[in-house]
Amino acid sequence: PSPVVTSVEPADGAFAGIDTITISGQNFSDTETENIVYFNSLLGNIVDATPTRILAIPPNLVNDSVKIKVAVQGAFLFGEYNSLYILTAAVMGYGPFDQFTDIYSLDLDREENVIVSMDGSPNAEFWKVDTNQDSTVWSGSLSKGSGMKLGPDGSVYFVNYQRYLYKDEEGTPKENSEIFKRVNGNSTDLDFDANGNLYLSGTGSKIDVVDINDDGGMTSGITEAKDLGDLDTKCLRVFGDFVYILTTNVTADEAIYRLPILDIAGTLGDLELVFDWSAYTNKESSALCFTLGENGELLIGSDSESQPLTLVNNDVVSAFYPTVLTPPINYMAWGNSQYLYIINRTEETNRVQRIDTRMNGAPYYGRP
Repeated sequence: PSPVVTSVEPADGAFAGIDTITISGQNFSDTETENIVYFNSLLGNIVDATPTRILAIPPNLVNDSVKIKVAVQGAFLFGEYNSLYILTAAVMGYGPFDQFTDIYSLDLDREENVIVSMDGSPNAEFWKVDTNQDSTVWSGSLSKGSGMKLGPDGSVYFVNYQRYLYKDEEGTPKENSEIFKRVNGNSTDLDFDANGNLYLSGTGSKIDVVDINDDGGMTSGITEAKDLGDLDTKCLRVFGDFVYILTTNVTADEAIYRLPILDIAGTLGDLELVFDWSAYTNKESSALCFTLGENGELLIGSDSESQPLTLVNNDVVSAFYPTVLTPPINYMAWGNSQYLYIINRTEETNRVQRIDTRMNGAPYYGRP
């Protein structure tokens, strides 16, 4: 008997290359390899089969009118689904970026405008990409940002591996770009807490906390919040009452730690290990950045070929969208809901991608 397809779930569509869909019907084979599922002319990946149900992952085909057909070994006719199916992209290129645009870091405002740090020749700049993906120059800049955050006053605060905290306002020409503070350690990344404190850390093996409302000069309003010993910081995020840091040391051991925020001045408590990246990967790949979901899930970007984005959720570690992402993931920031914006920078490509994660990002406390 020929196969019959009666329904496909989820009925309203799925993410191409990612979701597992359920095809219900009759006369399928319970031997997986005796069934073939076509999405237009491309094959799906069958993960389970019974005579009345097939579980399949669609190919990475983004199309709003996909014909689903099931062939079963020994049957003469296809089973065809009587509706056209929608396969959408979980990951899309975002903005005007290409191999000629040197992009380093990004952040977003409450209107979901993306502000991107560019290291152009002759000048570094910040670009703004609106929700229509139209881009404008946001400001000139003294340098690129290895890490950047929009602050409560609407300015961009950024660092670039040195002992300087820079500050730019929208419309600022390069010559008016400001070295705002000189801090204690070379800084790679930065983030705000709920009290408006700005934490900076990097290869200086320290975490500094800065009062951005202090106008007493370049070295005023800066406190060394923690000496990290032999740890250097690659990425820093505040979540709840903790500062999280991705660290490396002289033997290239990479791990994520957190430190409790003890008071409104930003005093930090002791280091606590959250996730040992080097133990998980056996040092076969390097973690480059991370962020957190609203429930404390960790998303870690890396240069892993097989797993560019890793999800750590209640000690369960898994690849996140591995079929549609390419390494390395160099930097990332949440939008205001479920979109995660990442930078994918290689010799061939420099691009921003927007990932529909289906999970809410943690709040960004500095976002104006």
